[in-house]
Amino acid sequence: MEPARGAFIAAPTVEEARQVFQIRRLLEAEMVREFLRKMTPARLKALREHVAREKAALNGTDASERQQLLGDFHVRIAELADNAVLAQILRDLVSRSSLITLMYQRDSFTAHSQEEHVELVRALAAKDEKRAVKLMEEHLRHVEDSLAFDRTVPTHDISLALA
Repeated sequence: MEPARGAFIAAPTVEEARQVFQIRRLLEAEMVREFLRKMTPARLKALREHVAREKAALNGTDASERQQLLGDFHVRIAELADNAVLAQILRDLVSRSSLITLMYQRDSFTAHSQEEHVELVRALAAKDEKRAVKLMEEHLRHVEDSLAFDRTVPTHDISLALA
């Protein structure tokens, strides 16, 4: 908010975008390990239900709901691991990531992301920590790799950047 000027949305730079994904990989690898330590059938079921909602949203027409659910998957894991602090930090990072993907993503990556979430849940269900951590790191790297950082994004008007 700027007095007498209104509200502005900060447009993340390429460097900030890279930093967001770097910190997400670090945090979310440990989050996967923590979830596995605290995993119960009920927590796994809740995560599977979330993934099912993602799948349904992919078949729907509400792009906003689709993006929201895909981002919330990561927050949901932190919540199900009983780590409220991490969940709050991830809400902020996922929010930043969503803006970054809106600005820089080359094409629709949502179906691929959802498939990767399904694979991650399978690894969690199998209690395969090494694979689950690897899948999370790869998933976040794939999202980052789908970004076209060579695009010129106007930073003065976010509506133009998102057009």
